[in-house]
Amino acid sequence: MDITLRWMGGAGFLIEAGSLRIGIDLYLSNSCMDAEGNFKRLIPVPDFSGELDYLIASHEHGDHLDMGCLSGWFADNANLKLIGPASVMAAAAAAPGEAKLRLDKGETLSLGSGASVKAVFCDHGAQSPDCIGIVLWLGNFCVYFTSDTCFRADLAELTGVVKPDVLLVPINPAYGNPGAEGAAKIVGLFKPKLTIPCHFWLFKEHGGDPAEFVNECRKIVPDAELKLLAIGEQTSL
Repeated sequence: MDITLRWMGGAGFLIEAGSLRIGIDLYLSNSCMDAEGNFKRLIPVPDFSGELDYLIASHEHGDHLDMGCLSGWFADNANLKLIGPASVMAAAAAAPGEAKLRLDKGETLSLGSGASVKAVFCDHGAQSPDCIGIVLWLGNFCVYFTSDTCFRADLAELTGVVKPDVLLVPINPAYGNPGAEGAAKIVGLFKPKLTIPCHFWLFKEHGGDPAEFVNECRKIVPDAELKLLAIGEQTSL
């Protein structure tokens, strides 16, 4: 199965695997910005076209479930299915699409074409108690997106994830996320074949420094293979 992954900025990714097109935590609007200019989008919106089969949202926060785009995505994608935990289902209830599939921690959904998604433990604290980590199986290929989780030493045990092919990890140090050192420790816990950092530079409130992350990985997991993607850049897996 040919697999490509494209970083869409923030915590968002577009994955194409065979005939499937899967979005994870896509945020392509500026709907999080308030009247005072807080949470203003600081990076350009990458080109985005074509139909989505699935949109997976790890939790209901606006930069992970883009309410500024959701109705349009449903209108433009006749077969789109939204997947997420209870908080996502509640937040998206007013959106016009009917294909909304609830996925809570510990549950698995088949996506067809030899692919599946499992919701696993993550710790986003009281900000979003039902936030899910996302494990995508694309044939025999495993992509693990930690979602917004703090570092904790028992994360591998609680998720049940073992040596994924690709680890997608946030490196911003705000809102309970791990920052450079914590993210490097997460890499050390899971020992993936490849790590791609995300969730930085979208808002001034987020922070996140990819150079610092690389330096921390070199200290903590010196043999880790890392790949830093530019906004909108695609890579084959």
